[in-house]
Amino acid sequence: MIKLFVSDLDGTLLDHQKEVSDKDIEALKHLKKSGVDICLASGRMDVEIGEILTKIGEKYHRISQNGAFINTDSDESLHALTFESVIAQEVFDVVRAEDFLTIVADYSTNYTERRNEAVTSIESRMFAPITENEQLAEGIGRDIKASKISILGEYESLLPLQKKLRERYPDTIETYISDSQCLDIMPKHISKGNALQMLIQHLDIAPSEIACIGDSFNDIPMFRLTPFSFAMENALPEVKKEAAYTAASVGDAILKVMEINDNNG
Repeated sequence: MIKLFVSDLDGTLLDHQKEVSDKDIEALKHLKKSGVDICLASGRMDVEIGEILTKIGEKYHRISQNGAFINTDSDESLHALTFESVIAQEVFDVVRAEDFLTIVADYSTNYTERRNEAVTSIESRMFAPITENEQLAEGIGRDIKASKISILGEYESLLPLQKKLRERYPDTIETYISDSQCLDIMPKHISKGNALQMLIQHLDIAPSEIACIGDSFNDIPMFRLTPFSFAMENALPEVKKEAAYTAASVGDAILKVMEINDNNG
């Protein structure tokens, strides 16, 4: 019996216009009414997930910034982790030397050193503004408790940088390609999978009682937790091979979840 359904946002529940389809909203509400808990798990900030839930008209559990923060549907904070100051400063110095747009997040704000057209373009895909802070390098780890550093660029260009960072900081950071043009750098041991384990422990739910859906590499740690994992049909082959099922939409995955529950009811 599946008791918790977890959905990624970008490329999964959200389309390119930052919208959730009426079909998916209806499916989520139907699933919740059937007694299944729901969680949204994203690289986005918690405040952005809140904006999406306002549009849906529901309150769900929330895993934000790839697992750095966990909040229940009653707004109880289960987990919050930021970088150690020295590590955040070192990593930021390394990535800012590369020719990429870099965004630093704390719990509720995204920061960049200087605004430009690229920042404005990225901002249009978010549910919260990006704050310009020309003293960002000095503020990281001091005034700004960084929880995520995001590098924006072409996928083929991000891979060598990811490799470089993994080799230089094997014991202090995690890196995920969270989007075809985004590399997220997180504190060590932060992942959607680890966060989901904390959440289900709090809810007293077994891994075999959860289903999850996503489309990118940062969703794979969730896939590996449960036999009921779904990858979006348009996900990369490397992502799809890690999931038990594929689905065209969140709504379609929910239909399968309902079928599984009906057969085990």
